[in-house]
Amino acid sequence: MRSGIRIGCASVLLVLAVPLQSLAGADACPADQAVEVRVGKQRFAVEVAATPRSREIGLSAHTSLAAGAGMWFVMPKADEHGFWMREMKFPIDLVWIDAAGKVLDSITLPVCPAMPCPLSFAPAPALYVLEVNAGAFRGKPGDRVSWRCGKRAVGKQ
Repeated sequence: MRSGIRIGCASVLLVLAVPLQSLAGADACPADQAVEVRVGKQRFAVEVAATPRSREIGLSAHTSLAAGAGMWFVMPKADEHGFWMREMKFPIDLVWIDAAGKVLDSITLPVCPAMPCPLSFAPAPALYVLEVNAGAFRGKPGDRVSWRCGKRAVGKQ
């Protein structure tokens, strides 16, 4: 009976250790393979935009975004990248993140009613951008950002 208790305790410790280890930091896995981005206590299941085409399309192909979900843009180099809301169907919070994994700033962008849509630029060189539903981001400049890689859920969102 005591061995059963030991096995049960060991299993619980192993299960509890895995999520903590997997969110240990940005260098735990490549940014372009992230499935979850964490800012402070917030966690977002993300779709990655790491190619020129996927960054160009962004969320414009989506009619909505599930609660707790987002798009994680991985840029080729840190720069003051510009974003616009062309063909977007819902407002978003846009979060600029530097190469050190810290939030530079965030802005809420409304749907663009007519062309041309204004561009919103990063306040300083950003290597990553997180887009989530408008009002969902509760972080602030200086917050630490990390991500976790793993298996993606299969199916439509």
